Amino acid sequence: MAYTKQDLWADIPPATARTPVGIMREQASLLGTKTRNVVEAEVETRTFPDDRMFCHNFVLVAPALGNYRYTLFQARHGMELYPVEFNFEGEQRTAKDEERFVELLRSILANERTLRVIDALLSQSVS
Repeated sequence: MAYTKQDLWADIPPATARTPVGIMREQASLLGTKTRNVVEAEVETRTFPDDRMFCHNFVLVAPALGNYRYTLFQARHGMELYPVEFNFEGEQRTAKDEERFVELLRSILANERTLRVIDALLSQSVS
């Protein structure tokens, strides 16, 4: 008698949640558009399996300055996506859900310090 594989898995629906890293990558791609790629952004992700944590660094990159890299902020979360812990300029903030995550991300990207860093990178890149 031949063996027939059995699928014992329950129906697994497609993913529906927007992830913190997905939102960050979306914003990273928009920076290049706003600056004509003079200053770009990348999201670097590291995992810590022992802690079951994901760590995402939002990095500004200036290609004209030898690919100078500046880590603007860090976001950490577990497998469940939320809460997300932000570290920006040494200050810790927590987002308990996607709505709060977007609010905190908006406040960081529009922060005076962020705009000064981007302005400095733009100025040095076109000199």
